[in-house]
Amino acid sequence: MKSPTHLITAGCSYSQPANKDITWPLELQHQIKSLRYVAHRGHGASGNSIISRKVISTVLSALEQGVLPDQMLVGIMWSGCDRQSHYSEKYQRNFMRTTVIGRSQNYNEFLHEINGHTDDEPIFADITDRTERDWASNPLSIRQPRVPSHYILNPHFSDETTVKYFESFVNPEKAIIETCEHILRTQWFLKDKGIRYFMTEYDHDVFTYMGPHPESEHYSKQTECIIDPDKYTQEKHFAYLNNPEINYLYNEIDKNYWLPIKHLQDWVTNVSEFKHRDMNPDTGLPRDPHPSTEQHKDFVAKVVLPFLLEKYNLSSYNV
Repeated sequence: MKSPTHLITAGCSYSQPANKDITWPLELQHQIKSLRYVAHRGHGASGNSIISRKVISTVLSALEQGVLPDQMLVGIMWSGCDRQSHYSEKYQRNFMRTTVIGRSQNYNEFLHEINGHTDDEPIFADITDRTERDWASNPLSIRQPRVPSHYILNPHFSDETTVKYFESFVNPEKAIIETCEHILRTQWFLKDKGIRYFMTEYDHDVFTYMGPHPESEHYSKQTECIIDPDKYTQEKHFAYLNNPEINYLYNEIDKNYWLPIKHLQDWVTNVSEFKHRDMNPDTGLPRDPHPSTEQHKDFVAKVVLPFLLEKYNLSSYNV
């Protein structure tokens, strides 16, 4: 089995290269010595629909350019099931109705910014490339840099589009069903293409619906997208996963290709010897839940690399 030369990673801000801390994708690219090119697709606030599309699009583009399946390694860190998305190319209609992130808040400047992109921007970067990219924009593009038409809709956003979407179309069962579908689509795609991969969860809410906070002033208290976190018991969680409309999907997820941890947040909090970057001395809890550089590095060394060695005989020493 060949050592990988191309690394593709995806996730939310926990997997975003440009962050306050050096995240696991950058540490992993440093550790696997055979790598020559990387495509880090981590994007702040992304839900699982965006993550799945980014992975599939990037892999297909790589194959179209002649990269062989056995030259690629894909790592995915799934995000919260309640993070939704919407597609629309009607910028002017959407601009004042959505949460625009990482771009100009002036519509004309927004258009000027996106028109500065080209349609042939490279898929991969050389491992020495340190170019700053727009890792946390909303809306964003999957395949057409000049047409950012994928809108992230998160439960803590208060814009008109997000609130209407959640109140009209979102509930715990739907969110979990769709996350299972996004994961399965990606799993089956990577297996069909013969590409080595691993998956994991960023935090506890990949299969646990959190939704808008019940005290939010933007939502009707009666809408089914609202769930009281104090009433979300372990029994309720298992009831969702055992729902016949959900478990036939959930049970098809091949956990043999998942890292042997609950999720990254649990591991860095309860296993790693390192602390979060910004701890509150009064509570002993992190002010910012994002793992620190030291925690990401520890995670790669003690979880990711041992998994790759066992699953694919890959390590920082034999490549």
